[in-house]
Amino acid sequence: MNDLNPVDCVHPLKTLDATGFRVHETVYCAAAFISVESLRWARICLTLEGGYEVDWGHTRLTCGPASLMFQPPAEVYGARVSDAGSLCLTVDIDPTVVGAAVDTLDFERLNATRRPPPHWLAFQLRSELELGDDLSSTSIENTLIDLLGELDGRPSLEVRDAAPSWLARVQEQIHDEFRRHHTLESLARTAGVHHVHLAREFRRRFGCTVGHYIRQRRIEFGCHRLTASQDSLSEIALDAGFADQSHFTNTFRRLVGISPGAFRARFFAPPRQLPA
Repeated sequence: MNDLNPVDCVHPLKTLDATGFRVHETVYCAAAFISVESLRWARICLTLEGGYEVDWGHTRLTCGPASLMFQPPAEVYGARVSDAGSLCLTVDIDPTVVGAAVDTLDFERLNATRRPPPHWLAFQLRSELELGDDLSSTSIENTLIDLLGELDGRPSLEVRDAAPSWLARVQEQIHDEFRRHHTLESLARTAGVHHVHLAREFRRRFGCTVGHYIRQRRIEFGCHRLTASQDSLSEIALDAGFADQSHFTNTFRRLVGISPGAFRARFFAPPRQLPA
């Protein structure tokens, strides 16, 4: 594991500063260790390539390509970059500025680390950063406010405390085998608990059902394939674990906010070679 070095392991690509927020796209070297820090502002992180594991307290959450993560302020985090490296779009947000500008936005509800579905608005932030003209700051602010509203109103994986070992095994199995058809009974047998107990503890721990968790993993996979490959929609749908292209399209539109075809047309970009 590499120690974090601002010169060798972290490569800032683009940054935009504005009142109340800061957007930056950064490449992290493979297996770099990001030292523990306390966030002064809230943070949204969209993983574009590779991935990382983030730790706070006794809790760990794995984020792969197309993962979207919200981290509230005043929490202490550390992270380990995956062996493939990572390319991330990060938005730091001053809740006192952004929250005051939106009467309907309740920052008090966004007080838990969470993994929402990868809404298209998060990718729109990157497009505006890439464009980088005189209107980008205003456009990013508007998009960010809309995205925060989506985070406030949509179900997501809300991580509250450390999971018991049997539940961590279930989470790992789902993460690795999201393409498979899982039932509560089959997962409960693996964990050695009753399926009702699994359902209750899973929702209490993550703030969502097992089905929602699996569906979100499939959509993350689909988002990454759509932005990094020219594979057909039907091929991506089957590889992600959906029954057919129609099932994939309907689920994608409901969670991401637009159709897979429109998403690819707007956000397709060949993956970058990440530094070793």
